[in-house]
Amino acid sequence: MVSTLVSAILAWLHILSAIGWMGSAMFLAMVLGPSTRELPPPSRRDLVLRLFPRFIRYVTIFATLTLVFGVLLGMGLVSDGSEVLSPSTTWGLRIIIGASLAFVAYALALAVGLRSARGILRLLEKTPQAQQEVQAFEMAKLTRRLRLTAATVTLLLSVSLIFMVAASRL
Repeated sequence: MVSTLVSAILAWLHILSAIGWMGSAMFLAMVLGPSTRELPPPSRRDLVLRLFPRFIRYVTIFATLTLVFGVLLGMGLVSDGSEVLSPSTTWGLRIIIGASLAFVAYALALAVGLRSARGILRLLEKTPQAQQEVQAFEMAKLTRRLRLTAATVTLLLSVSLIFMVAASRL
């Protein structure tokens, strides 16, 4: 049996890490992506080389912590012998849908988004003289993939949030 205090702490840690994850995805989709398109290539290169390593680290940490704290919170509810996470209850169904969307967003963010960001970093770390037409094509492809992934993850997390809030309030 999990105490109310432990459940409350897990809930707050889950919420705070989700804010970090969603904020990171929104920052990339709404600020960084559009802003870098307007910069000249040397400035864009410097900005991305400085921001992406930190961005990759924080997205990975926040996304992982969100899921870990959410799973621990759910396990605490189930260990109490409650049927709350059952799909036969409205509350349980909302939580299951929200959690499923979050897991899909996590897989997409790590498998596609962060892989694209690392690919962009690898291309930019090469000397500017070494960048050829093939690298420019690859850079455009990776950048487009990263922007699309960030927008999709933001959408999935927003819908997941709607289900989680609906579960907690209704």
